[in-house]
Amino acid sequence: MTKRTPFTFCVLALGLALLSSSCQSSVEAPVWSTYPDLINGRWDMVTAFRNERETQTLNGTFFNFSKKQSFITNLPIPVGGGPEDNQFVAKYSFIQDTILLSGRLPIQFIVEKLDSHSMIMSTTINQQHFRFDLSRH
Repeated sequence: MTKRTPFTFCVLALGLALLSSSCQSSVEAPVWSTYPDLINGRWDMVTAFRNERETQTLNGTFFNFSKKQSFITNLPIPVGGGPEDNQFVAKYSFIQDTILLSGRLPIQFIVEKLDSHSMIMSTTINQQHFRFDLSRH
């Protein structure tokens, strides 16, 4: 019986070591590392929320991200322009799950979900919290 105990212990230890190493090797890079590739293209508003309440005032809003890190939206962002300024244009960059817009009004969008067909972003503009549920055009 004493001869089987070390053998059993070794088999269990080896099994745990293999299980542990297989779990570690399957750890993937954070999902946000794929965002620069997934975000390119036009995204249309499906649903918008202002301060956790659904709003219809942003129906028809779109966000367009180019591969050259150029951003265009018709979201009514207060940038001090006249009524003829119906689009906001900026350069964008990523830091993990955050889209940083540069330009006349720097804005940050937090990407809460992103896949090839849908995206959820949130931001704060004029002390109002917004969440945008978007669909790829």
